[in-house]
Amino acid sequence: MMATATFVLVASVGGSPGCAEHGVTVGVDEPSSPSFTTKDDSGAGDAGMSPAETPAMCPVTTCSLPHATCPSSNFPCDVNLLTDNDNCGACGVRCDGPNTGNSKWSCVDGKCAFSCDDPRYRNCDGNPTNGCETRANDNTNCGACGHVCPADTVCTGAACKPVCEAAGFPDDCAPPDFPDQHNCTDKRTDNDNCGVCGNRCDPTGPGLPALPTNDMYYGCGDKKCTLPKCKDKTKANCNLDVTDGCEATLGTEENCARCGDKCAPGQICFSPPLGTPQCICAPGETLCFGVLCVHADDDPDNCGGCNQRCAGFGRPHYAPTCTLGVCGGRCEEKFADCDGLTDNGCEIDTRVDNRNCGSCGHACLPGQVCSAGECLVAPCDTEGPTTK
Repeated sequence: MMATATFVLVASVGGSPGCAEHGVTVGVDEPSSPSFTTKDDSGAGDAGMSPAETPAMCPVTTCSLPHATCPSSNFPCDVNLLTDNDNCGACGVRCDGPNTGNSKWSCVDGKCAFSCDDPRYRNCDGNPTNGCETRANDNTNCGACGHVCPADTVCTGAACKPVCEAAGFPDDCAPPDFPDQHNCTDKRTDNDNCGVCGNRCDPTGPGLPALPTNDMYYGCGDKKCTLPKCKDKTKANCNLDVTDGCEATLGTEENCARCGDKCAPGQICFSPPLGTPQCICAPGETLCFGVLCVHADDDPDNCGGCNQRCAGFGRPHYAPTCTLGVCGGRCEEKFADCDGLTDNGCEIDTRVDNRNCGSCGHACLPGQVCSAGECLVAPCDTEGPTTK
């Protein structure tokens, strides 16, 4: 029989009974008294084998790569050498490079690797000691190290774009005497650059019919100085009838940002001190602090009302919850609160804790490996590591 290579020997099962004819059931509340049963209570073995043909199963007490038991371990085989930053590739090998300048060192496939932890930065000089020193929207490294933007363009969204396009405007009416300056605008509506740069509209509208109200003037629309506009920016001529002037008020649920911009049922029109009014808050949401829309039914920061924060934030491996406006909480997946204490949160990692393997109180045999929440077993005639 060929033996399978072992990686780290944790312990032999001292004092445990030998392998029974039909195997041993492991993962018991009282590991000192294991029970011996068949794998299948119906009498049929694995893959249609009879009970007599079913191989006896014994506790696994060794680690299988990439798992290992290191001096820092709390439980047998709880270290993954491929991903553990304190035991990378081998016990005690720490990925402790300088995590400076938006960078980090971490264990990747068993080797310490340098990377940028902020996508807005890059390591363009190739020197990890100063981290990721270059901004991704740098004009000399736009989208990639060494990619220089041409003159009169700027780097935005990792691409070189004309200055005004990057600012969200279709046109640039730079002063003729100062071509290096930029006057970003929209010639379709700009009263000072209507249709072409420098074409300033006369608000009195020479040759056009006199406006019947004094709250309007002639301005630029569709690149022509023929559009009646409202002097007050919060007003609008929504019915397109100049005889009653600017009859509508913007910033309302019926006309939020412009004429016809109607907010959906349950929404409100929010007018920031600087910026354009906009419809905010979906149906069922609550407006908090004048600017924040929340689901008070399921938001643990605003549970049942604004600023009613559920307890438990900051507890290890614990997540506060809000259900129908009532606070609660739950453990992160694979973690459990076995001691019932609130301050230390969900303190047990049920994936590797051989006293609470898979769930609280489910103990493995002494020295047996708990891996992925299961007390590992292998055929009794198998030597070396076995994963399940």
